[in-house]
Amino acid sequence: MIGRRYTKMFLLAGVVLLTAFSCFLVLATQAAQPATYKENPKAKNLVVNGDFEKGKDSPEGWQQVDGLTTFYIDDPDKKRGKILKVDTDILQSQGYDWWVKISKGAKPKDAPKKLATTEPKYDTLAGNDGVWIWSDFIPVEKGKKYWFTFDYKGKPDVMAWLVGYTKKESTAFGADANAFQEYLKEKTTGKPDNRGRLFESFINKYKWRGQLNSRSATDAGDGWRHFRRANQPFIPTKPYGDVKFVRVLILPFWPPGEAFIDNVRLTEYEEK
Repeated sequence: MIGRRYTKMFLLAGVVLLTAFSCFLVLATQAAQPATYKENPKAKNLVVNGDFEKGKDSPEGWQQVDGLTTFYIDDPDKKRGKILKVDTDILQSQGYDWWVKISKGAKPKDAPKKLATTEPKYDTLAGNDGVWIWSDFIPVEKGKKYWFTFDYKGKPDVMAWLVGYTKKESTAFGADANAFQEYLKEKTTGKPDNRGRLFESFINKYKWRGQLNSRSATDAGDGWRHFRRANQPFIPTKPYGDVKFVRVLILPFWPPGEAFIDNVRLTEYEEK
């Protein structure tokens, strides 16, 4: 188990997650309108390996799967080829300990057996951080609009963002996960963080974040839903003109359970 000094951190993570979810509901309500934009199916997908068909133990162009919370698998229904599987019903303590080893070179095939979780399951990743999936960096152009979609199936709710940067940053496992980075630092140094007056907290490198409105999801068949905004493209360089790259962030969270992700697309928005 993670020590007591992390209790406040976990509670803070839960508060942050609930706050984000509340904002998400507000945005969803404001944007709950008919989706009239139809993406050109022949438009170039700017997400590298957005259909996850390229890769061996982990999909190319995406964060490494860990074999405990994230998995690179064949579609169980045999209709979609390769897909990503996510399990948020993992104890946060077990997830963090394994993520430390993954960040230091451990392989997904060596992942530990999942520990049992018990109700009400607030100590799981679902109840705290969620399970993050990050793409590699994608170049964007100033002033251009972009259309972001993905397919999703599963019990947990999901949030998704485009995250903008002024330059390419680290794509190391969990590089943008604040609480995990602080935990990793402590495990690496063997010393608890000094949270006194001169405490240096983890600073995110991103400049902009735009959230996808999941309430505009449509039925994609066989339990899959197609997530997209309600006729609202993303403009990563507005209001920050120095944003030059974005990453896709997909975050399944509560309730605890399994989810599946496929066909992540980012295309240039075609004005009608």
